[in-house]
Amino acid sequence: MMVATQKTWWLAAMAVMFLVLTDAGGAFCAKVQEFTADNVVLGADGQIKSEGKVYFDRDKMRSDMNMGANNGGKLVMIYRRDKQQLWALNPDKKIYVQMPLDKKKWEQKTKGMSENAKILGKETVNGYRCTKKDVTSKVNIMGRQITTHRTVWISDKFDMPIRTRNQDGTVTELRNIKEGKPPARVFEIPPGYKKVGDNIMALMMAMNGEQMPAAGKSSERQGGGGMHMPFKLPKGMKMP
Repeated sequence: MMVATQKTWWLAAMAVMFLVLTDAGGAFCAKVQEFTADNVVLGADGQIKSEGKVYFDRDKMRSDMNMGANNGGKLVMIYRRDKQQLWALNPDKKIYVQMPLDKKKWEQKTKGMSENAKILGKETVNGYRCTKKDVTSKVNIMGRQITTHRTVWISDKFDMPIRTRNQDGTVTELRNIKEGKPPARVFEIPPGYKKVGDNIMALMMAMNGEQMPAAGKSSERQGGGGMHMPFKLPKGMKMP
């Protein structure tokens, strides 16, 4: 059975997948379409909480995240618009799941998203000139309306946030940006990885040494195309 922190990990992973996909639309068409950078997360106290990598190559994107030892370890998301596929991998156990990356479906999911931005001025962040904005967003994720408030620094060169400060004080920023084509291998599933399903939930359970319950075997049905969950989702949230 999953502990509370692991439930939070799963919900966070789904939110990350959704937000990255919706934000990536502009990034893929940015002026600089090929680069590698460190993705650093700072706590409200200014201390580094986690470090990862991001890779962009026109219609391909990869994000490496460290979810922490108690929340499953490393998570790699690879977006292949050229193949219309999304892969989520756990390098620690060498497992992955594969999901279709349907542009029309993701556009439908973002129709309910609204955003209000106020320009605060210009600043230079990590060597790049940026427009600083105060942004309030509303988006429907898994049946729940979520409102977020954040400050973003949008690079004039990249059309994507170089730095984002969330309402809880957490800061995410790109550092050590290296323009140029990343190695092709970073956008592929490494040899020796085992496919464990076709959704994030299957990956999470496999990371915990569990298997997805067969249809009709679980006492707690959470909706969403017949998928059964080993725990209850928060009130108002549904399986995608």
